[in-house]
Amino acid sequence: MNSSLNLFKSNVSKTDVVHMNILHIWDQAGVACILAKYQELSGHKSKVIVTKTRDKFGIYSFYHQYTQTIDPRLFIDTCLKEAETADVLHIHGRIDMLFRLHKKFGRSKKLVLHYHGTDLRGLKKRQKEELPHRSLPSDLIIFAKRLVRRPYYKIMRRRIHARAQKLADAVIVATPDLLQFAENAIHLPNPIDTDHFKPLNNMKCNNYQQQVKILTINNEAIDMELVLSYCRNIGLNSSVEVYDRMNSPIMYSDMPNFLRNYDIYLDVRFINRQLIEGMSKTALESLACGLSVIDHQLNRQKGLPPEHDPIYIVSRLSNIYNEAGLVRTTKAV
Repeated sequence: MNSSLNLFKSNVSKTDVVHMNILHIWDQAGVACILAKYQELSGHKSKVIVTKTRDKFGIYSFYHQYTQTIDPRLFIDTCLKEAETADVLHIHGRIDMLFRLHKKFGRSKKLVLHYHGTDLRGLKKRQKEELPHRSLPSDLIIFAKRLVRRPYYKIMRRRIHARAQKLADAVIVATPDLLQFAENAIHLPNPIDTDHFKPLNNMKCNNYQQQVKILTINNEAIDMELVLSYCRNIGLNSSVEVYDRMNSPIMYSDMPNFLRNYDIYLDVRFINRQLIEGMSKTALESLACGLSVIDHQLNRQKGLPPEHDPIYIVSRLSNIYNEAGLVRTTKAV
């Protein structure tokens, strides 16, 4: 029996648990999988539906007992079918599925909409996007058309999200900076699987190292040029190793051992040319593994903050379900 289950059973009596059937639709960075795992440990029935094409980092194979991976062509129909017996439909970023579920079930099913980052804030195209050159007049015409369309799509995107949020019974955001984009949203910190991400008793001692090893990880959303420029201004550029996880994927099962090769994780992220507040999930995983983290304010953090403990998060999430009137089943006997 794992340590998390022992801890949960020591703090929550069986008669206090309200059993729910929770269906997580889609996932971002394994958050839905971690929620499903610890919801199962707390006595609920919980699973995640994802497609077979989304497991680049081996997250869903790692959490295979909590996930249902299906053919992309069957995703919509499977979600609608599985939703029939669920008490809570917890949708991760897929507002298209929220509209479909609401259309089918109306108010007979309660919906939770959970945003994780670019699914709400959006991601601007790189400024260096090139036009296929034909002639100066034709290029100017294409550029003008793009300028005309851009405000329209931005307004329509905002209206679609606003409608989705009104249809949802609760709206959750993973980081504080997303609160500005969702009215009446609730900030729920990302959970970290502390059974998987944890320090080792025999971790290396920095006293025997000639140089402290600093890591940062690049992905498709981060403007690494701005990050490195920021690092140069604080004198860190020469000592930071940038790992491109998109081109050289690290399996989720191997991630703790990979992180333990370093001493510090640099969690400075520029997205859409804006410095992002709050810690990334990788930074939190680094803290759980015993590393220090340099945050966006250049403060050095140590130790996983208790608000990211998965048992605490699942307890808070149950309160959100309750406050939104999502729990209709009786207490366990």
